[in-house]
Amino acid sequence: MNLDRYVEDCSTLHAAGVGRVWLCRLLRPTLGKKFFVLFAILAATGVANWLAVEATLSTRQGMAALVNVTGSLRWLSQRIQLDTLRIERGFTRERAPVEANLARLEEAIRALESGGTAQGIAVGSLPDNLKENIESVRLSGDGLRRHARLALTGLAQGREVGEHLGGMYREGTKLLDTADATAVALTRQAQEADSRLMATLLRLGLLDLTILIAVLLALRMRVVHPLRKLAAVSRDFTEGRRELRSGFRSLDEIGQLALAFDTMADTIERDLRQMAAGAAELEKRQQELRKFSLTIEYAPVSVAITDTTGTIEYVNPKFSETTGYAPEEAIGRKPSILKSGAMPHSLYAEMWLQLLAGREWHGELLNRKKNGELFWEDTSIAPLKDEAGRITHFVVVKEDISGRKQSEATIQGYSAELERRVAERTRQLAESNRELESFSYSISHDLRAPLRALNGFASLMAENCASCTKTESLEYMARIRRASVRMGSLMDDILDLSRVTRSEIKVGQVDLSAMVRSILDDLAVAGPPRNVLAEVEEGLLADGDETLLQDVLENLLGNAWKFTAQRDPARIGFGCREAAGQDGGERVFFVRDNGAGFDMKYADKLFGAFQRLHGPQEFEGNGIGLAMVRRIVALHGGRVWAESAPGEGATFFFTLGSQMPPR
Repeated sequence: MNLDRYVEDCSTLHAAGVGRVWLCRLLRPTLGKKFFVLFAILAATGVANWLAVEATLSTRQGMAALVNVTGSLRWLSQRIQLDTLRIERGFTRERAPVEANLARLEEAIRALESGGTAQGIAVGSLPDNLKENIESVRLSGDGLRRHARLALTGLAQGREVGEHLGGMYREGTKLLDTADATAVALTRQAQEADSRLMATLLRLGLLDLTILIAVLLALRMRVVHPLRKLAAVSRDFTEGRRELRSGFRSLDEIGQLALAFDTMADTIERDLRQMAAGAAELEKRQQELRKFSLTIEYAPVSVAITDTTGTIEYVNPKFSETTGYAPEEAIGRKPSILKSGAMPHSLYAEMWLQLLAGREWHGELLNRKKNGELFWEDTSIAPLKDEAGRITHFVVVKEDISGRKQSEATIQGYSAELERRVAERTRQLAESNRELESFSYSISHDLRAPLRALNGFASLMAENCASCTKTESLEYMARIRRASVRMGSLMDDILDLSRVTRSEIKVGQVDLSAMVRSILDDLAVAGPPRNVLAEVEEGLLADGDETLLQDVLENLLGNAWKFTAQRDPARIGFGCREAAGQDGGERVFFVRDNGAGFDMKYADKLFGAFQRLHGPQEFEGNGIGLAMVRRIVALHGGRVWAESAPGEGATFFFTLGSQMPPR
């Protein structure tokens, strides 16, 4: 089948809409199919050889078995005669051996007639040309058995058996002659079968040799010769003879290989012509590239070229001079070796999104040199694309702007410091104004109330002194005393708040855990017996003013003790936790209780002077303590806040800054 015709037929089938690719594959004479046909021929020949030899051997074995059976007839007839004479002459009286041999004789004759087993030998029936012999054997055997049984019967009865013994001799002689003739005929046929077997084996051997030679010639012509030719053409092609082609065509795999080689050779030759035609253009571009390379080499800015994954493939001398990384140290690594860790990850993510979209990116990056020094770079990154518009590389151009950024930072620092000081002064002024307003309110309200009480009860005593009893007078005096005590307490709180505002900070290491334990012990001794469970984290140290921090903890723990008065058991805890901050972990101290709590919508009033979230009839106090706490914590550079819910207790948090704010 012609290869072009085969391809044309397959194309016709597809064009007609048949679409049976399997039909084309079935008709295609591949090497596998050819080898399968050769194997089938060899297998069929082998099976035929085996069947012929097996049939001939079976025939020969059958002849040998028949010869053995005919030989047993001679032995049985002579044995029967001998045993009968022994009985006649009185040597033995046992008839059993004679009867057994007569049965064996019958068995052997029956086996010769129709096949079967005789004397333990399986035989088939005699050939058709020896059927007359078996009739003679049958008659002689029947006569021998008849005379033998009559002789045995006569001997048992004491009669004369000479006639029967003579008949046994005659019939036995006939049986021996017939058996000998049959055995000779069978032997002759067996020899003829051996001759036929040898002739058959010779013919089969010649046939196998012929087939093998034909297979080897076919393999040489259809496989070895084409492969040698293809190998020679390939070798000459690689040595420069580009015009050579295999010229071999067939539908098997070797033909496909030759076709693929010829197609490849055509393609290579065409590509070589195209390469030769573009050599001048390539040389021109190389010259331009050399100019561009020299420009980059001596550029006053850092230049790096990376692949699409960001791996550095080139750096110019200015890059090494600026970063401290030699070319061999930078090439093969990522630009991330320059990351300082100070820029947000979102910046780099946005940069990559813009670059992968094919757009240029420009920005300022704080990077780190090889020696660890930080520096600012004005960075521009542009994608390089091939003719198809695909990104192949990125060009990074960077300029060191550390000097400019330092100047800007200095100016910004001055501005920020000025703004911070203005804001701090504004905050302090506002705080002072709020405290003055609270103080004015306290003077006009909280201080007026005890004064009104003093004045009122004094007037009552003046009006009713003459008529009032001793008990009433004592009650009036007690109320005047309580009002004066409250007024004194208010004055003390105002003085304490004023003292905190004017206090000088003396920083030292303070054991807060021990301080809390001492304060709780004092509270327990001062008040009535209560069931209070205190949980104090041990070993908490802080830097600050010991006296002022004592005031902070006394106020916070005093509030916790006061607002848990209706709880049984009351729970008061003190501890510390780490909170993430811009400059690392921040230590946050807290005082927690399970007391009355408060509504968080009033939290903005919690730390104001003279601000109360509970009435005096519920819990005593003047509203100065938390304002003092906030002021002391602020003096330490920290902050204070609270979390609570009505009836679920409250937690007050505070921090102590490492630097004291300016006063």
